[in-house]
Amino acid sequence: MSGRPTVLLCDDSRALRMLAAGQLDEAGFDVAGEAGNGLEAIRQYEALRPDLVLLDLVMPECDGREALARILELDPQARVVILSSLGAQRDIEECLRIGARSYLQKPIDTDAMERVLREALA
Repeated sequence: MSGRPTVLLCDDSRALRMLAAGQLDEAGFDVAGEAGNGLEAIRQYEALRPDLVLLDLVMPECDGREALARILELDPQARVVILSSLGAQRDIEECLRIGARSYLQKPIDTDAMERVLREALA
């Protein structure tokens, strides 16, 4: 056990996942797995049970909101942080109501990410 919190990274953009994986590693987190759509996110969560989930709102096959609800059904203690583009305020508020711990805006700011993820873990 490395003592580093594990993160499941869910975004349909491979470029964003690569970038975020580097930022997470630098901030002291281990990327346990990645998902490119909501269904994959749910499967990966079940398989990996990571400490945290970074979940993009807009994904094919099953969007972030639905994935969030299904992950929380699997594990009511799941710590999910929503990733969203500017202007998705209503969606973000709904996700926070459903049970997301927090949210991050894209493009991801490394300092903000580290702060938000540490708070979600606390």
